[in-house]
Amino acid sequence: MKRSKNLLRKGAALAAMSTVLVSQAPLINAFAYGEADVSQSTFKQDTDNSADFQNWLSNVWQGGEKAYAQTENVALTPGSDAADLNFSWYSAGKGTPAVKVWKDGSKSSAKVVTGNAEAISAENWQGKSYSAANKVNIADYFEENTQYHYQYTDNYTGDDSIWSAEYDYTTKATDKFSVILTGDPQVGASGSSSDKSANDASVARDAYNWNKTMQQALKTCPDASFLLSAGDQINQSGATKDDDKKTRESEYAGYLYPSVFRSLPIAATIGNHDMAGSDYSAHFNNPNSEDKLGSTAAGTDFYFNYGDVLFISLNSNNRNQEEHRTFMNKAVASNPDAKWKVVIFHSDIYGSGQPHADTDAATNRIVFAPLMDEFNIDICLTGHDHTFSRSYQILDGNVVDYDISSGSVTNPDGTLYITTGSGSKYYNLLNYTPYYIAERTNACLPSFSTIDFSSGSLTIKTYDYNGNKYADDFTINKTNTDMSVDEVINNAEALINGTEVNYTEASMNSLKDALSALKKIKAAYTTDKDPMLADIVNNYGKDTDRVSGYGSVKNAADKSTSESGNSVNRFKKGVSTLLDKTIYIQAQEGAQAQLADYKSENAPKIDAKALEDAKTAVVNAINALTVQEDNNTVTEPSAPADNTSTNSSS
Repeated sequence: MKRSKNLLRKGAALAAMSTVLVSQAPLINAFAYGEADVSQSTFKQDTDNSADFQNWLSNVWQGGEKAYAQTENVALTPGSDAADLNFSWYSAGKGTPAVKVWKDGSKSSAKVVTGNAEAISAENWQGKSYSAANKVNIADYFEENTQYHYQYTDNYTGDDSIWSAEYDYTTKATDKFSVILTGDPQVGASGSSSDKSANDASVARDAYNWNKTMQQALKTCPDASFLLSAGDQINQSGATKDDDKKTRESEYAGYLYPSVFRSLPIAATIGNHDMAGSDYSAHFNNPNSEDKLGSTAAGTDFYFNYGDVLFISLNSNNRNQEEHRTFMNKAVASNPDAKWKVVIFHSDIYGSGQPHADTDAATNRIVFAPLMDEFNIDICLTGHDHTFSRSYQILDGNVVDYDISSGSVTNPDGTLYITTGSGSKYYNLLNYTPYYIAERTNACLPSFSTIDFSSGSLTIKTYDYNGNKYADDFTINKTNTDMSVDEVINNAEALINGTEVNYTEASMNSLKDALSALKKIKAAYTTDKDPMLADIVNNYGKDTDRVSGYGSVKNAADKSTSESGNSVNRFKKGVSTLLDKTIYIQAQEGAQAQLADYKSENAPKIDAKALEDAKTAVVNAINALTVQEDNNTVTEPSAPADNTSTNSSS
């Protein structure tokens, strides 16, 4: 008898797991590490009054090595996988760029790889001009847990080439590794009266704190494999005027200043402050971006694999959902057996910061949230909010109400959303706690997170730039029996619709009944087709676009109205079914209505135990299918398959 490889025998494991799932009201006052009023923050003044900052400003930034003028610093970027590494840097002249790399102690056998020089015309406020952005990709070379050294040159001419200083790059393991996560360093955002000048105080202040943040991040996580940045590397959003372009390059000098970046690759997604300038794609050499999907002036979507983890960076400035879907299909196909799928983009579609979370970011929720569900993304990393938050597991706008009191969850459905803190400016939290938020804080200090990956778990930890805890740790555990609702449904439907094996009517009817019950639960929490999605996608970039900027509502007639009669920068109730569900069930009009009228039992919520029980019933029915050999003979199910060899995915 030939049995489908989709007959996943995990009923017992699912049943055991479901016993730890409880129904709980998701709305809580989620201030684990405190709420701050940003108007009372003294962070900017504290930096300016620091003797260490003033010494660095005089002797390093503006004097000595004149770091403030070095827009040309080399940036490393992850390649397509752990054996690859990409390089990018500016130069005054245009030649043949090259990188020389060798294992520790083996310089005599160094490998030289040439690349391409892209013609640019760039200048910073310190008067340095650049005519080339140099790109070199080294593929299929790097081994795990090995120390390398490298040098680079703007113009490779053989033995007489002039090389840079030597730098170190040490690879890490791929089966168990850590990364650093930051958001919105936004160098230049802290503001000063000397903006757009060689001695721009805001760029200096932010570069100093960004460097301090990265130094602490490497102290906290010394074995980090690379940095994930959720966007807004710089602050100057415009890129049309010459003064704006010069400001952006001076800010990039601040962003790329930390010496840790000579040995730590940067995977930087495109923020709304980055998107207008081609300087982003000149400074970063991102992998798998050749299809130009999800593009704006700055660049495109990109992805890479590191061991069993697939990392997908989406340009959330582009609202063409179909382009992102095409790109994500390609990314997933590059590593179909990935244990973890991680998406990073800038817009805080499930955040908690006052300026964005329930206004312009909600517009992007319409576009990007369905993709997270469709591709069964484990964790979605975002910025833009300038506050830290962690969601519950979210599936189609619903909180899946797992018991997370232990700081962990096992084999969950839905996506965990993280909104990073900031590095240069800070926002107040919303004056109510969105139902989907498990934890949030805005301590008005630069912060970073670390994410530890292994085959069985993913743990996120968050710190401020002094190394103090900034948020609670949280872990997602996975076993070999992990399957999503959609995977269970798809497996069952494949068997019901298949013709390869003839099952007994009784066993097939049992499967059909179990599947019907599971699909009924799914239908109850599934959002109706959103009419606003097609509107946003089809009119993107046209005069008929009802959205402007980074999710703002263009027309007053489309905007929600507060109790006081003021317009609110989000689409009014009745325009989007997803927003009606994820905003207007909780937030009608105005903070008072939100606080007075909202009750946790009204929140979009999925009973996790009922869901897991229904999934278990389907899997048990699959495992109990009985093969009808002929009219008189019935073959009982074979012994359960080894769970370790199942076709599971995240």
